Amino acid sequence: MIEQTTSGDSDLPALDGAVRHAVGQPGKAPLRVIFVPGLGDRLPPLVHLQREALRTWRALGVHTTMFRVRWSSDASFQDRLDRLDEMVERYEQRGERVALMGASAGAGAVLAAYARRRSIVAVVIIAGKWLEPEDIIKPVLERNAPFAQSLSAVPKLLEELGPDDRAKILSLRSARDGVVDDEDTLLEGAVNETMRVVGHVIAIGYALMFRARRVVRFLREATSD
Repeated sequence: MIEQTTSGDSDLPALDGAVRHAVGQPGKAPLRVIFVPGLGDRLPPLVHLQREALRTWRALGVHTTMFRVRWSSDASFQDRLDRLDEMVERYEQRGERVALMGASAGAGAVLAAYARRRSIVAVVIIAGKWLEPEDIIKPVLERNAPFAQSLSAVPKLLEELGPDDRAKILSLRSARDGVVDDEDTLLEGAVNETMRVVGHVIAIGYALMFRARRVVRFLREATSD
């Protein structure tokens, strides 16, 4: 069964109810953002804080759902990508437009999912880490096998994304990350933006709370065609 947590909604709401809540886009299918957290998805307090931040997005007319990779589990990265793809498909079958947003290690998961399924309308990555496993200390890679696998798989998948695909990716980064090399948070061809904050975790929290309007505007522009 696909794990999902929906902010402010019952799981997979009926389409009519979802359409009634599609604020500001009359006549368009509702927008669903699936958020994939990073390695901290095993920490209930951190997950709770991120979920509460996403709950506020309802006021912007956006439905949000959290998908936890469970990076420290025995599952493979491929298996978790399959589960994420299943979740996207189920929402699409409900008539919703689906965008993905990933923080830190979660950036790799959403980029890989996007490379596999171009029906995803847009992607947002926050303080992302999706390449160069040599930068990560060995114990972290050993404790988080899906993350280690993603660092090898994602760069190859990104080669499949053309200019138009990359233009639908927004990468948010801190002025100085401190955990992820600053240059690693830049994605060629994407819309790369630097936030006026310092720190890895702070950047993620800041983006979810104070950059929500910017993110939603980007998503709506990406789906305006």
